[in-house]
Amino acid sequence: MESAERKLAAILAMDVVDYSAKMSQDEQVTLRSLKECRKIIENVVSSQKGRVFNTAGDAFMIEFASPVTAVDSAIKIQKQIRERNNQLAENEHLEFRMGLNMGDIMIEGENLFGEGVNIASRLEGVAPVGGICVSEMVYSMTKGKVDVNFIDQGQKNLKNIDEPVRAFFVEQGTGEKSKSKKRSRANTKFNINWAIAGAIGVGAIVFALINNQQVPREENSAPAELNTLVVIPLENLGTDSSINFANGISSDLANGLSRAAKSMNVINLGKRPEKLEEITDKTGASYIISGNVRQAGDAIRLSVNLLDASNLSTVWTETYDKSMTASNIFELQDEIVKGVINELVGNGAILARDIAKEIEKKGTDNLSAYECVTYVTQVHHNTWSPETHNQALECLRAAVVSDPSYSDAWTYLSHEIAWGYSLFGTFTKESLNEGIQAADNALRLDPESGMAYAHKAKILFFQQDWQAMYEAGEKAVRLAPANSEVLGNVGQIMLWAGDCSIEELTDFDAKPETYASGRCGWQTAFQHLIKAYKLDTTNNFPYENYALHDYYTIRGEYSSALQAMERTAAPGFFWWDLKVGIAHAGMGNKDKADAHFNAAFEASSNKLSDWEKEYQFFNASNFFEIYKPTLIENGLE
Repeated sequence: MESAERKLAAILAMDVVDYSAKMSQDEQVTLRSLKECRKIIENVVSSQKGRVFNTAGDAFMIEFASPVTAVDSAIKIQKQIRERNNQLAENEHLEFRMGLNMGDIMIEGENLFGEGVNIASRLEGVAPVGGICVSEMVYSMTKGKVDVNFIDQGQKNLKNIDEPVRAFFVEQGTGEKSKSKKRSRANTKFNINWAIAGAIGVGAIVFALINNQQVPREENSAPAELNTLVVIPLENLGTDSSINFANGISSDLANGLSRAAKSMNVINLGKRPEKLEEITDKTGASYIISGNVRQAGDAIRLSVNLLDASNLSTVWTETYDKSMTASNIFELQDEIVKGVINELVGNGAILARDIAKEIEKKGTDNLSAYECVTYVTQVHHNTWSPETHNQALECLRAAVVSDPSYSDAWTYLSHEIAWGYSLFGTFTKESLNEGIQAADNALRLDPESGMAYAHKAKILFFQQDWQAMYEAGEKAVRLAPANSEVLGNVGQIMLWAGDCSIEELTDFDAKPETYASGRCGWQTAFQHLIKAYKLDTTNNFPYENYALHDYYTIRGEYSSALQAMERTAAPGFFWWDLKVGIAHAGMGNKDKADAHFNAAFEASSNKLSDWEKEYQFFNASNFFEIYKPTLIENGLE
């Protein structure tokens, strides 16, 4: 058999953010915009001696001989597309995510295949909106050779890639935002471009690459539902003594998922089907949980897989190697089940992120209540743009009407109202009571919802009802002590809440519980924030990072402050650039500090009085007083 021709190449994968939704809103404008962006892409690629080897609608796969040339081209393309967007109405804007990898690839005619290509396409999904994500291979071959900073995102588990890949975000040129994008809470057109970048991205997949064949469906088969999941009994590959353990794990997984994700339709099959593809036809499920158990003596290995039911590809997999005895079998069973549930629907949010990709593909029209909540948590919370905010509000209000007993929809409606007030100017302080009512509706339906209490606490924070805020926040933490989103939300508002003096904020040698609640609770806030930071291993949420920056900065721990911000990289978002600038200034990195301060001042304001109002809005005036000398020294007027 003739072996495939191979070579080493740098691969750039890119596609349009939220393309399906834009097509549904205005097909002609979107296609014209894509044509204009395609011309930019082709001109840059041609000038750099690259080659577009595959396209699929809004997606482009590009080959370069050199990773330096590939990174340089990616930066130029993003820059020219931003410049184009700045000159046009918002409905004509297109934004791209980019992934870049250097690897061994196979050549078949004009097309390229192999894991080197696949990794590039998966990194594209990790990149922030308008951003570039590169593999460690590209980073190691280009650092010092291109005039950019790289932000380490750690190891990423990429779909259908066997080994984790260390990823880096490219910090592109700052200070290039147009004046039309200056921020105002009264201006709902302000495009924050806030990619909560530490999280694993929720961009649409470039296209189905390499051997992802669809399973044929019968014409009368049930339509696939994104919120339907089937748990099939784990396959026993060991002795007969493992059968009960395998069946127990399967049953507990189904029951645990039903409790942890109440809006999921979890179907527990009594026996394994002969053909997995039959499951989708019979149940309409979009996801399957499968796996196997193998026992040898006291050693036991359990593998659990989350499969895409449409093509049986693996979305997520985990292997557990444990020692089992007669006395610990139930404890071991509970430990494994809790671990899997946490990865799928807890802090790992694997299932929600994959569902979000499907929502982005099909667009946001006519979302079910469950799909709406997933869109809010996995798409909107990774872009924070006025467009996704408005879509989130629209679908959440429709969700609570279509399914008034769905507590999560009420919870996130409350959350969206709080951010509508603080970031988008769509709510006034007087209208925040609508958010309190939404949170109360959620709690009436689910009195044990820590998330609902956390979002109620956030609205009470903006209403400056400190006592009620502390009570709701502590209730949230008691109900959800291991939920990183809850802990990050509550810790953030507790750090800024109340009336801590500068002397109290800088009382670093205070005994524990000195500043625990009431008018000043920064010690309690820090406990929640650091726990959220440790739990949020995939950087799903930004809350703890922004607050930890403030905590570390006033203590003079600037490298820790910078590390917290780089975990949630969002170049172009003025708060992110300001806080990164403060950290770099404290570390003596003047050039980097200048670049970030210039970007923040360009995107918002270079007036000291304007920034003072921003800090006052978040009840953080004392933090501003601590930062003021640094800000004046670095250009605030």
